[in-house]
Amino acid sequence: MLLERRKLASGTTWHAAGIVGQLRDSTAQTELGKYTARLFAELEIETGQATGYKPNGTINLALGEVRHEQLLRSHDHAVRMGIPTYLLTRDELSEKWPWIVVEDVRSAFFVPSNGQVNPLDVTVALSKGARAQGAQVFEQTRVTEIVIRDGKVAGVATDRGVIATGKILLAGGMWSHLFAKAHGVTVPLHATEHFYIVTEPLAGLRKDQPILNIAEERTYWKEDTGKLLIGGFEAHGKPYGQSGIPEDFEFDQLPFDMDHVEPELERMFSRMPGLGDLGIQTFFNGPESFTPDGRPYLGPTSEVKGLFVATGMNSNGILNSGGVGLTMAEWLIDGQPSRGMGPLLQRRAHPFQRNTRYNRDRAAESVGFHYGVSWAGRQVHSARGVRRVPLHDRLAAAGATFAERIGWEMPQYYDPEKRGWDETPRLRWKAWSGLVQQECLAARDAAVLIDQSMYAKIQVQGPDAVRALNRVCGAEMDVAVGTSVYTQFLNMRGGIEADVTVTRIAPECFMVITGHPSQMRDQGWIRDHADPEWRFEIFDATSAYALLSLHGPQSRAILQALSDDDLSNAAFPFGAAREIDIAYARGWAIRRSFLGELGFELLLPAEFSAGIYDEILNVGQPLGLRHMGMFAMNACRIEKGFRHFGHDIAEDDTPYETGLGFAVALNKAEAFLGREALAQQKAGGPATRHRTVSVRVEGVDAVNGPYLIHNEPIWRDGRIVGHVTSGDWGFRLGAMVGLASLHRDEGVDKAWLDAGGFTVQIAGAFYPLTVGLAPFYDPQGARMRG
Repeated sequence: MLLERRKLASGTTWHAAGIVGQLRDSTAQTELGKYTARLFAELEIETGQATGYKPNGTINLALGEVRHEQLLRSHDHAVRMGIPTYLLTRDELSEKWPWIVVEDVRSAFFVPSNGQVNPLDVTVALSKGARAQGAQVFEQTRVTEIVIRDGKVAGVATDRGVIATGKILLAGGMWSHLFAKAHGVTVPLHATEHFYIVTEPLAGLRKDQPILNIAEERTYWKEDTGKLLIGGFEAHGKPYGQSGIPEDFEFDQLPFDMDHVEPELERMFSRMPGLGDLGIQTFFNGPESFTPDGRPYLGPTSEVKGLFVATGMNSNGILNSGGVGLTMAEWLIDGQPSRGMGPLLQRRAHPFQRNTRYNRDRAAESVGFHYGVSWAGRQVHSARGVRRVPLHDRLAAAGATFAERIGWEMPQYYDPEKRGWDETPRLRWKAWSGLVQQECLAARDAAVLIDQSMYAKIQVQGPDAVRALNRVCGAEMDVAVGTSVYTQFLNMRGGIEADVTVTRIAPECFMVITGHPSQMRDQGWIRDHADPEWRFEIFDATSAYALLSLHGPQSRAILQALSDDDLSNAAFPFGAAREIDIAYARGWAIRRSFLGELGFELLLPAEFSAGIYDEILNVGQPLGLRHMGMFAMNACRIEKGFRHFGHDIAEDDTPYETGLGFAVALNKAEAFLGREALAQQKAGGPATRHRTVSVRVEGVDAVNGPYLIHNEPIWRDGRIVGHVTSGDWGFRLGAMVGLASLHRDEGVDKAWLDAGGFTVQIAGAFYPLTVGLAPFYDPQGARMRG
């Protein structure tokens, strides 16, 4: 049953550009994009209603070297995804787009199978097809509230009566944020104004004219009934509806702000000099919603059981529509989608993002994400300073250069000269690479201190806490107090939903430490799969504790100088956890290391962190202690082959496929999610069809690269056998290293890997690749266990 406040498509769909693209960062999302394109092609046949679908193709232009390399990488990625693409010469580009200036174009990337639709026709076709399958559509029906009982959906109240239901999908576009907020639910988005122009009819413009995207000029160009529709995504947009969308909004246009979009208009007229003589028929402005990180929100909410969302499409609603519809149908009917949707989950939203001012200010900037250059140094400037670790000011004084992640100010690297970010996009050696190198070498030769206080700390406690954790974790949770366990949360397919450490700090109390993006998601996963009769509670202790990590060969000596407890390897082995004296305070020390060095994670009540920090520096700096940021930590973990959740492992990967089978206890007394699937996989032998491996590129250097980043195809014997999941320059090894997922129908085994013959494709060029199951840095793990 579909409830629509006015007429279908009367919000933003009616004025959408209707562009249909397919290539996405992940395999799962690309497959959904391909599904959308197929759906539009088949919908007219199924329903008899035209969609206006035309596979005109899209052309993306690069004007500078960074964008040129990104287009080459997209071309590589498309080959792996099975999407035919071509690089056009300037002459070929001029043949397809004879009206534009091409002399400054560095490269042109053509995807022939992309296309465009008429948004209103598609809406009619989809609703007609749904009705034919038994759906009911009620227009002119205003939803006044969601009926919630005991934290669960019980119904929907409308101006025409109440509908009893246990499941609701909120797909309210720019209305979603405030409606959800009124029910205590976080859906971070805000409307902004979106501008485009439509020309007078253009002679010679074909109906199958390819769509043109010029990201560096922030413009897109498409054929529209014999005319050109040219739109733009400004670097900084203009929020709309700060006090809410008007009640009578329906097919509304907004005033065209000529001054605001003047820079984009000037670039349009410079790119196509003939525009001045052609004439403009329409200056259009309409609202569209944008999210803080530029990605949609899909799936079940954290706050209300039975409430799902599919909203915040960031001007990609038509492009996402088919894939999102398929995904949400699977979620609502089957309980989970057939493909991992990790980057798009609603549960990545944090409660503070319910703040409307935050969403308004960030949405204005996230409009610019649409065509901005995505690289390691991309900064956001709006809504900064929202979340700070207790030691923020001390870290800033030490030279921390901060980036924002879900509101947190996170030190990426330390610069004693405090020069700030160099925001010139670079995909190879960066302005800060030398500083990151010093941090990595300090971890190898002396010691480093990392503040990871933004990581989520989830306290699970009560008589049945061990049962609740054993239900979702692959490892055995019924361990002795003072034991730290590395484990994954699993789904019914055996896929990985979280990558965590769990420390038993009391007989009925466990501390789960997970990445900061997963703070809400992981709590929800535990609750979703616990028996309602179990006696336990979850307390979000993130703000109550600081987490300082001390790593390197001198880390034990530094910590031992501050504690009378025995920290020797015999008394305090790897994986152990102890509550110890530290300076004038007490805190939990956990023998863990994400760098592959001897290390201790110090979990401290927040109020003691400053005093302990000062004492660590006093003792450590004479021994060579340095601060370390996230860039160096990431480079070190890649050298060590440590998996990163969301990059190297995710919902579609199992522990056995990713080399984490050691963290699975199939013989646990109680059943856990995915056990049957994993038992079947293990029975098939150690050689799985997919396998995560460490890789090293031969013949490249740190300055010139090219760099492994993500999605680079790996070849062997003339065919693609995998792709890079994460990569970077390894400063301790002096080599370009990464992690990759390989696939082979007969199974990826050691003999096949040792036979060699692998190459990696980076920006159109091929390089020899060394592949191994073990990491290249300290493969036996002697350093961190010493």
